[in-house]
Amino acid sequence: MLRSFQVSNHGSLAQAQQLRLSRGAGGPVSVPVTAVHGVAAAGKTSLIDALAQMRDAVLHSVSGWDPYAGPVRRPHLGFADRPSEFVAGFIAEGVPYTYGFRLDNADVIAEWLHTHPRSRKRIVFERTGDQIKIGPMFEAARYGVAALVPLVRPNALLLSLAGQLYAEALVPAYRWFAANLQVQQGAVDTAALALDLGSHISRSPDNAARLLMLLRTADLGIEDLLVAEPDPMYADYLRDLDTEIAALATRLDHGGADPILLERELSTLRAARDALYRRMVDRRGVGLGLVHEGIDVAFELADESTATRSLLRVLPAMLEALDTGQVLAVDDLGAGLPVEETDRLVQLFQNPETNARGAQLIYTTANRTLIDRGNGRSQRRRCAVWQLRREQGVSELTPL
Repeated sequence: MLRSFQVSNHGSLAQAQQLRLSRGAGGPVSVPVTAVHGVAAAGKTSLIDALAQMRDAVLHSVSGWDPYAGPVRRPHLGFADRPSEFVAGFIAEGVPYTYGFRLDNADVIAEWLHTHPRSRKRIVFERTGDQIKIGPMFEAARYGVAALVPLVRPNALLLSLAGQLYAEALVPAYRWFAANLQVQQGAVDTAALALDLGSHISRSPDNAARLLMLLRTADLGIEDLLVAEPDPMYADYLRDLDTEIAALATRLDHGGADPILLERELSTLRAARDALYRRMVDRRGVGLGLVHEGIDVAFELADESTATRSLLRVLPAMLEALDTGQVLAVDDLGAGLPVEETDRLVQLFQNPETNARGAQLIYTTANRTLIDRGNGRSQRRRCAVWQLRREQGVSELTPL
């Protein structure tokens, strides 16, 4: 669950802007849908990109950033010398956390992780420059955090290093970014889209049936989805992983002995399954085809319209979020689609029957009609609505 997100000096978001996703003033219950409206160039993409940047920094600052360069960031061009800051408030494994970091052009100048049990702040760690303080409630030697401190590069995050080396005290926060936050933005890449669709469909017949039902409802003329059978070299391994994932999910649904450990094992198995499927696709391709009404020859993704590819891209991510209780952030949701169809996608998150695991959808749109429909007005308890305005090159986020 994501409760709040704050960013400053990223893209057009020059000053500190906070997106709150919980009801009331800092309430513990987050709404399932958060809509952000703004006209073209208002800063919507900068907001979603800031979430993506924070996630990427946590997961890849150690292994993906150049160790001899400054941190990867995208400051406002008018304030390139000022630091950028990212702060997220979220709940991981039942515990409220606040995590944030501040970057300049050379180093990570600050980083902190706090927990908030029973609304009382406890410091896990606080970093200022090259000084790292471990909170008194977390025995650094026992959890291995102290051993990592000398290994942290000035331009990398401690949480990134601790997550990859499995320092127990920091694992829940790291895993939240790795397994509970998805971000979709930018142009649709056909190869990546085929990989996501093929992987989602191949996991179970139920996935394929549900996806096909939603596509038929969208009235795009798509009658069926065809995916090649798994490569025999990988088929048995994929089948075994799918069986194990289904068994663990059933145990979790029926109240397993230790739900936190079950959740961790489930996310690990799902990641292993995705990596194995990707390796198979690299070897022989996805073999994906779309059957249209009245046409005998199956379409390839490249033959589909931009709007159809946009819907095909977001549907697997939405269904995955609903199945696992993830946070999904989408830039320009429903671009090119009728408002009614985009509204149906939003309602999947608003409806407690289709969103039984507490998934959250954050989306941006330039279409005020979508905001003014029932998902944004008559059901305020199920949706928070924000607006982005841009004046003199600087974007400001306000509740609507």
